[in-house]
Order: sequence, then structure tokens, then C-alpha cells
Amino acid sequence: MKVSQELSISFWLRKDNNNPDSKATIMLRITIDGQRDGFSLGYQVEPARFNNKAAEVAGKSMEAIEINKHILHVRGELIRHYNLLKAQGPTITPTMLKNAYLGVHIEKKTLIQVIDYHNAKFKEKVEKEKRSDGTLKKWYTTKEKQVAFLKAVFKMPDIPLERIEYAFAEDFFDHMTLTEGIQDNTAMKYLKNTKQVLKLAVQRKWLSVNPLEDYVCTYVNPERDILSMEELSTLYYKDFKIPRLQETKDAYLFMALTGYAYKDALMLSPDNIAKFFDGEDWIIKNREKTWCRENVPLLPIAKEILAKYKNHPYCIANNVLLPINSNQRFNGYLKEVADICGINKNLTTHTARHTFATTVTLANGVPLETVSAMLGHKSIRTTQIYAKIVAGKVSSDMKTLKNIFNLALPDSLMCAAVA
Repeated sequence: MKVSQELSISFWLRKDNNNPDSKATIMLRITIDGQRDGFSLGYQVEPARFNNKAAEVAGKSMEAIEINKHILHVRGELIRHYNLLKAQGPTITPTMLKNAYLGVHIEKKTLIQVIDYHNAKFKEKVEKEKRSDGTLKKWYTTKEKQVAFLKAVFKMPDIPLERIEYAFAEDFFDHMTLTEGIQDNTAMKYLKNTKQVLKLAVQRKWLSVNPLEDYVCTYVNPERDILSMEELSTLYYKDFKIPRLQETKDAYLFMALTGYAYKDALMLSPDNIAKFFDGEDWIIKNREKTWCRENVPLLPIAKEILAKYKNHPYCIANNVLLPINSNQRFNGYLKEVADICGINKNLTTHTARHTFATTVTLANGVPLETVSAMLGHKSIRTTQIYAKIVAGKVSSDMKTLKNIFNLALPDSLMCAAVA
């Protein structure tokens, strides 16, 4: 029986295949938007007496009357519970309706509860050194952003999972970018984390479907400062009399020649250097951010820098390869280094990694797959961002070359070239 466009309630007989002449059990099937669930009514009848289409037992016996009344009662109660669930939220599954009728208590979770559950599990992984503390802090920030959003827009400290709809994503994004002034890409990261939390809720059976599953998190590729080979050369040959600037310059060059992010370079120890299968010196370690392998063969200049600080007091005391300051100080010193070297770019720990991916490797013919492995990327799609940068630089350089040729070629050759 089709109750509505979404809901269908039907009754059928489950026969004993081993004994076809025996009585069959009356079963109920609930179908909602193509999903099915059901249960037994607890009655058995002779198959010949049951009318599947009318969902009733033929005859005027007391048994037939009792079963038919129960079938009508069950159908009516299912429709009543369906309407109640419909008023509570847009998402209803056959299992939800069955449990509501049977009186099975289903623990309802809220968004913040699931975020807390996720973060607690993530913290355990951090304590076991399987994930990074920096990523955990971003998850804590995701919770803070959600709490602020729910308080400002919904006027409540939390929200039941079943009340979250597709528009929740758009409203959350608008609140972060328009009210809090967060950059679009950063807001998208918090939104992506929220989608991941709802996916977890579905996996844990706390939610039937992810209401944000079809929401596409889009990112705008920012303009990334990268150093040219000439600028790297300028840094290499520049000697600073002030130790902190010299150490900062050397550490930055090392990052630009290995692709290591600030946190990874900061924690490198002599134990990370080993002779690899090819007999060359490699740095072998996992990325702090993704815990992916980031094995990199050492280029000659990188080895030269490490040798320079092998007996540095700070390195010996802390069992590290380089004397690197805190991130804030390091980036501050980099600005001084750039000014003194006449490099009109905003040097940060990130630009060194971008420079390795582009100027040092891709621009010199290193395959994209190799660069992706050295950078410790989980997906090659992340590395493809750098390939686009290189392609853009090639196009720009070729246009400059074309202009040079246009100025240098004799008119006769120009005419021949046009012809």
C-alpha cells in the first residue's frame, strides 16, 4: 500500500521453504525513498487464506478478524509515527520508523557532541604520535567556529543532527566570511571539517544520511610567492655578519632545497639522515601534518648547510640538524633577509616549500609523481597546483622571449616568419 510519494507499507508472507505446506509468517515491509526495512507481525496463517493485495486474511473466524484488526492498527500507527517524525526533521528512514513504532529508544546526537567525540579520538592518536598536535588545534577551532555560529544564527548552544539541512552549510560559510571576516579558503576548511564530522555520524549510525554530502567545498588557488633560481643564488652567496640572520637564511635555503615545511624541518634530527638504497644520503621521515612518508635525497648545497651546523651548540643540545627559531621569529627574520638581499617578495616558511616544488624540481623536469612523493602529499591533485604555477611561468617566460625575438630579428626574417 502506497501511503504517500515517499512512504509505502506492504504485508507479505514468509514461507518455510523446507515445509511448503506449513503456515507462513505475516511480515511487514516499510519502503521510504527506495530504502527498506521491516519486521514480523507474529502471526502465522495458511498461505491460501491470505490476500496479499488487500493485506487481509479471508474468512469470518475469530483468528481472521483479530489478525485483520491488527494489520489495520499497525498500518495506522506507522502512518501516525511517520507524520510525527516528518514534523521533527526532513530525514526519515524505514529503520527510524520501525524503531519509533516498536518503541526502541535511539540515542539522538548533536553536532557538538559528535565534534567532541571526533576530537577525543583524534587526541588519542596525537598522544600515540600518529597525528599532529597542530591538526588537532584546527579541529578545536572548528568546534569554536560552530559554537559561535549556532549561538549567533540559531540562538542555541548546539543542534540535533536531524535538524541540519543543506542550507546549514551555506549559512555557516556566510557567517564566517561576512560576519567574522574569515577568508573564503579558511572558511571552506572549517566547512570541510564539518562535512567530515557528519560523515562520521553516518558511519556511527547516529545519522541516516549526510545532509551536506552534496555540498562542494571550493577553493581559490592563491597567488603563491616563489623564488627564482637567480634569487636562490642571491641568498646562497649572501653572507650575514649577524648570526641569527645567517642561520635563518641557511635554514630557509635548506627548506627550499628539500621541500620540508617549517614544523618538519624544525624537528629533523641526525637519526633522520641515512644512506638509502642508492648509496646516497637521504632524509627519511613522516610529515607531521599528514603522517605520509616524505623521503628526500639531499642535494649538495643542502648537505653543505647541514655540515655547517653539525657542531652548533643549539643543535647538539636539542639533537636537531638546524638552529631554527620559533615560527613567528623565523618569519620576522626572513623579512630582514629579503630586504637586505633586495628580494621584493614576502618570504615565509611556506614560500620555501613552494619554491622547492616549482623552481627546484618541476621547472627542472622532475616528474610530478616524484615531486608529490618528496612533498609527502596524500594526493597528486595537491601537487598539481604547483604544476599550474610552473605552466604559468613558462607561458610568461615564453612571451618575454617572443618579444625579444620580435625586437632582434631582421625585418626580412620577420616577414618570412609571418608568411
